[in-house]
Amino acid sequence: MVAKPVSSTASADAADEGTKISRKEQAANTRAKLVDVGRRMFTEHGYDGTSVSAILAEANMAKGALYHHFPEGKRGLFRAVVDVVDEQLHDGFEHILATVQSPRERILAGFTILLDLAVDREFARIILVEASVVFPGEWVEGGEYHLLRATLAEAMEVGELRPLPLDATSTVLYGAARRAADHVAVAPKPKAAARDNLVALSAVLDGLKP
Repeated sequence: MVAKPVSSTASADAADEGTKISRKEQAANTRAKLVDVGRRMFTEHGYDGTSVSAILAEANMAKGALYHHFPEGKRGLFRAVVDVVDEQLHDGFEHILATVQSPRERILAGFTILLDLAVDREFARIILVEASVVFPGEWVEGGEYHLLRATLAEAMEVGELRPLPLDATSTVLYGAARRAADHVAVAPKPKAAARDNLVALSAVLDGLKP
């Protein structure tokens, strides 16, 4: 069989498609590198202690690359870093939802995951210390709060917890868990602090039993 010659138009189209893919990959790689550099520098130096010029120098990139991918500049990059680091918590909650049937036990498992992550230096600095300053108040409206509220409602409905004012109970428990995580994040012995805070949170939850 004689092979048909490839037309110049087809060759050009293939080359253009390859160029598009290459550009997309390059853009994705550039963004990923900026996030990786930001992740390391924000963990090491904090948000205020990390300048745009330092990020660009570490990434070996021009200012235009940063603002192309993150129009808000350092703030936009930090939000992207927060999303990446916070994914561990969301993955943990999804695993709990898929594997733990008791709503009360899901709440306790959620406390455990949060405190375990608070021991991690990167999670503690980015999520618990820096994000609360850069994006104040956002944790109150976060998905974690609404998940806790829904789980509390379920626990009350099935009789695992006493029927109490739902919004007030959700706010108190979520605030206690968040404050416990904050304490672990800055404790000189975070693992010991995590164990102590889990004991305290468990006692609070036990106090809501019928």
